[in-house]
Amino acid sequence: MARGMATSLVIVGVGGQGALTLARWIGEAALAAGYDVRIAEIHGMSQRGGSVEVHVRFGKEVYAPVVEEGGADYVVALEAVEALRAYKYLKPSGVLVANKRVIQPPGKWVDPQLVLEAITKSGIKAYVLPCFDMAMELGSPIYENAVMLGAVSKLLNLPMPESLDERNREAFRRGARLVV
Repeated sequence: MARGMATSLVIVGVGGQGALTLARWIGEAALAAGYDVRIAEIHGMSQRGGSVEVHVRFGKEVYAPVVEEGGADYVVALEAVEALRAYKYLKPSGVLVANKRVIQPPGKWVDPQLVLEAITKSGIKAYVLPCFDMAMELGSPIYENAVMLGAVSKLLNLPMPESLDERNREAFRRGARLVV
């Protein structure tokens, strides 16, 4: 990141996946690294399993928390269909970090293979990660966001947040190993 520039992320997922917690953890890690941080919780039906969107910006000085369309350095998606919805936020040089998990939207069936192909063939730099699978190896889907945190933190060169408990620390470490 250039001096004085802000790094902009849009985090998306489905209500209950921990997108807001993931944003707070990234904010905590960025603060620990000495950055100014702004977070905007722009979420809709998170209580009902609907789309959740959170904007995080950090840098030397950050004045506005909201990321405009075409302005995100990273889109971090805890769910693959949400990754496609949030694609509009990415800069042309941006990076998509997506969980390969597909949660079927209410009242409509989507082909998981087609969703993942759309991400990988989009022409942008994309990481499609097995966050859900790793979380299940740890015993619960609640670790999905901590696996994603590890991967994203490695890409952003941010430390592990101090507030993580031991299970989330293990999920973080596993996620960090997903990004080469």
